[in-house]
Amino acid sequence: MALDLLSLVVLLLPVGASTSTGEDRSPSSQMVNESAVATLTPAKLVVRGAARNQDAQPPTAPDLSRLSITVPLNPPVLGFIDFFQNRGRFIFAKWYARMARYEPEIYKVLARHEVPADLIYVCMIESGFNSDAVSRASAVGPWQFMTPTGLEYGLRGDAWVDERRDLLKATDAAARHLKDLHRRFKSWPLALAAYNAGVGAVSRAVRLMGTNDFWRLAALGGLPNEATRYVPKAMAAMVVGHNAALYGFSAVKRETPMAVSLVPVPGGVDVAALTKKAKLAKGTLLRLNSELLRGYTPPYGEDYLLRVPTESRAIVQKVSDDKETAKPRVFREHTVRFGETVRYLALRYGVRGRTIKRDNRLGRRRLKAGETLIIPRVISSPKDPLSEALVVLQDPKLEFSLEGRSLVYFPLQERMSLAEVAGFFGVSSGHIAMWNALDPEAALEKGMALRLYLPAEFDRSTALLVSPEKTTRVQAGTDGALRALKYARKNRGAGVRRRLHTVRRGESLWKIARRYGVTVDQLRAENGLNRSRGLSPGKVLKVPQHISPRPKGKAARRVAKRGRRGRRYTVRAGDSLWKIARKFGVTVNALRKKNRFRKRPTLRPGQRILIPR
Repeated sequence: MALDLLSLVVLLLPVGASTSTGEDRSPSSQMVNESAVATLTPAKLVVRGAARNQDAQPPTAPDLSRLSITVPLNPPVLGFIDFFQNRGRFIFAKWYARMARYEPEIYKVLARHEVPADLIYVCMIESGFNSDAVSRASAVGPWQFMTPTGLEYGLRGDAWVDERRDLLKATDAAARHLKDLHRRFKSWPLALAAYNAGVGAVSRAVRLMGTNDFWRLAALGGLPNEATRYVPKAMAAMVVGHNAALYGFSAVKRETPMAVSLVPVPGGVDVAALTKKAKLAKGTLLRLNSELLRGYTPPYGEDYLLRVPTESRAIVQKVSDDKETAKPRVFREHTVRFGETVRYLALRYGVRGRTIKRDNRLGRRRLKAGETLIIPRVISSPKDPLSEALVVLQDPKLEFSLEGRSLVYFPLQERMSLAEVAGFFGVSSGHIAMWNALDPEAALEKGMALRLYLPAEFDRSTALLVSPEKTTRVQAGTDGALRALKYARKNRGAGVRRRLHTVRRGESLWKIARRYGVTVDQLRAENGLNRSRGLSPGKVLKVPQHISPRPKGKAARRVAKRGRRGRRYTVRAGDSLWKIARKFGVTVNALRKKNRFRKRPTLRPGQRILIPR
C-alpha cells in the first residue's frame, strides 16, 4: 500500500525504549528493551510525557475498553500518541473533524464484512479521508490502493472513472482486503503491516526472523521501516480517537455527515453543468463523485449512478431528465503527436483550449507525445490549423543527401530547445543546426519549421509534420527572415486564410496591399521578403485574408438588415475603407465597387455604406 503521510517524521521515543531501526541489535540490548516494555506501565509512560508538556499529555491512562482491536501501550504506540498531541496536533485535528462526515457510511461497510470498526483509522492514516490523495508510489484514493490491488478487488479504472477514489467502493474493497490479510496472518498488527508493505514483505520477515509477533519483528528490524512505523501510528490514532477529550481534541468541531442518494444519470453528462442547473453549491456533485476523472459521467451508453445529496435528489433527477441536460456530449479520442499544443488542438477541433485543459486535467503542463486526450465533438471533420498559420522555413541554400533517410519538415507551435527536438527524433543537435543554419545554443522560436532527415523506420505519425508547400521559405539571417519569424509568433492563425496573387508588371507591394486591404509589412512577413529586393513579374505572393466574425452586441445593432444589395454600415470617426474591409473580411476594391467610390473617397461619420456579401 501507499507510504503513509507522516513517514518523514522522526519518532522520539521515551528514554530506554527500543526503536524499530535501532543500530544496537545485540541479544543483551534486545533483552533490556523487551524488559523495559514489560516493566513500564502505561501510567508511568504517561507521567513521563506529562513532565515534559503538562498541557499536551493527559495525567491519566487512556480508556482502551472500547477499542475493537487490541492495542498495547508500548513505546512505539505512545510515541505516536505523543506526536499527535504535539507536532501532529493540527493534522490529527483536521483528520478527526473530517472523519465525522464519513463515519456512518464507512462503519456500515466494515460491519457488513464483519471486520473491526476501528479499521476506519487506517483510512485516516492513509489519506486523511481525502479521495484525491495520490502517494509517491502512485497509490490513489482514501484507502490508497495501487492499481493491481484495486483491480484484484474489483475497482475498475479507465479514462473516465477511477473507482479507487470512490469512498464506498474503495471502503468495500479495503474491508475485503484486510479481512483476507487477517485470515492469512491471524494477527491484526501483521495484517496492517501487510496492507502497507505487502504480503511478501511480511511473509519473508516471519520466515527469516522465526517469529510471527509484529513487535518482535519490528524490534529485530525484519520489516520495512515504513511498515514498522505504520502499525503503531494507526493504533495510536485509534487510542486518541476513542479518547478525544483526554488528549485535548474535544473542542474540535466535527463535520456533519451528509445524507446521500443515488440518481441514475445518462452517460456523457457534464456534472458541473448539472450542479449549476440544479442550483447546488459549486463543486458539490464533483466532490461527492470524485471517481469521475473528467467531470463527465462515462459515455458508455448506459446510466451512471451519481451520488447526490438526499435533500436535492428530486431536483437533480428532474434536471437530469431534461432533454437538453441529458443529451450526452460526444467525445473523440486524440493521441498527441510531438509538437502539438493545446492551442493547436483547439483550432483543429473547434473547441476552447480551456475546455481541453479542464476535461483532461492538464493544468499548465505541456502535452506529452503519445498521451491520449478526449476532445468534445463540436465539428464533424477536423481542420488543419497549419493551413492558416505562417510557418517559416529558413533555407540555408545548402542541400544534403543522406542514404536511408528522407526529408521532413517539423513546424514549431511553441518555443522549444534544440536538444528536445533532437532527443525525440533521434538525431544529433549538431546535425539539426547544420541542416537549418541554426545556433545550437539558441532556443527555437514558434513559427519556425525545421528540416529533418529521418531514417525510414521512424514512425512519422508520432510527430506533427507539415508539407513543404505550406511553408514560407526565407533566407537565414536576413531582415526578411527576422520579420517573418516575429510576425509568425504574433499571428495565432485563427481567422486567417491565404490567397495567392501573381505579380503583374508595374505592381508594387503598396499597390497589392491596398488592393487586398492588408499592410505592406504583412505582405513582407508572409512571404519573407527583404526590403532591399523588389518584385518581379510572375512571382506568386501569399496574401492574408482576415476573416472577421459576425458582429455582436452594439456592433450588430449598428448594421442594418441585409437586403439584396448587402448589409449597411454606419461610418464612425476614425474609420477608413481599409479598417472597414478588415472588420468585415472583404477587400477594399470590393467596398469601392459596391459603393461606386472613386479611388480615394472621403468618409464622414454617420455616412451609411454598403458592405458586400
